[in-house]
Amino acid sequence: MAWLPFSLYLLGTGLCRAASTQDLGLDQPPVVRALRGESVTLPCSCDVCNYPDFHSEWHFASGDRGPGTILTVKTAISSKHLDPQCKFSVTHQRNSRSLLLIKNLQINDQGTYVCTMIKNVPPPTVILKGPGTQLEVYALPKVWLFASPSEAALPMALVTCAVRDFYPQSLYATLNATCGGYAALADNASTVMTGDGTFNTTLQAWVNVTDCQNGTEVTCLVRQLTAETRRILWIPRAKNKAALLPVPIILIRFIFGGAVVLWLIFLLGCFMKSLPGPAAALSSLHTASHLVDPQAGGGRADVPELE
Repeated sequence: MAWLPFSLYLLGTGLCRAASTQDLGLDQPPVVRALRGESVTLPCSCDVCNYPDFHSEWHFASGDRGPGTILTVKTAISSKHLDPQCKFSVTHQRNSRSLLLIKNLQINDQGTYVCTMIKNVPPPTVILKGPGTQLEVYALPKVWLFASPSEAALPMALVTCAVRDFYPQSLYATLNATCGGYAALADNASTVMTGDGTFNTTLQAWVNVTDCQNGTEVTCLVRQLTAETRRILWIPRAKNKAALLPVPIILIRFIFGGAVVLWLIFLLGCFMKSLPGPAAALSSLHTASHLVDPQAGGGRADVPELE
């Protein structure tokens, strides 16, 4: 029975080690949000471990619940990068801290990144796994606001707010006018996905500027997460070319036009009277060609006959 105390000691030591190992855990931020095209660093640490030597693994799982991928492994004396362009890299710090650097973020980089820390020296081997960090990648929208040039002379202006290349799809966008009412089109705010995973949407509305003496100001407001973008467009007072003139102006123009026509007719009549008429011209021609009868006492000499 001499072995019984020693066995109980080993059992107690093992239980204590197991309990202490189970109490250890890795700290990872639950959510990290970063902008597309930038770089981000995901931390993973064990504050109470203080291992002199360890290595870590980072596993990536996309949102489609596909199989996890080992991104990179690095120890204190060697490193291995699975990405040929070094998109992913790991840095270790002495206080049992592993940092995953991701460069040139894209939409397909978002997902869950789980850190695993492994300590072999001194024995026994300890493997700790973190809860994972959800990486969210977003893209700020590009916003354009313009009015249809063909409608500039009409009381109703067609205003378009184009929002391009944003992510995620959830987005708040609205059109507002300082003067005059507006009516949104029936198929307004139709959102489509592009080839790179981002989204496009378009807002259109008819803005009535009939009663706006000084024009109106139209604002397109776009909110995404904590970012806000505004575009402002000034629409001048409507100039309706097809509008009817007031009655007094029409009468004045009619009277003036009639007077001009009568004056032209008068001048044409005076000009025609100054010219000789056809009857007078024929009478003059007949008088000049008439021969005088000698028996009537005319003064014309007799013309001898030729034999």
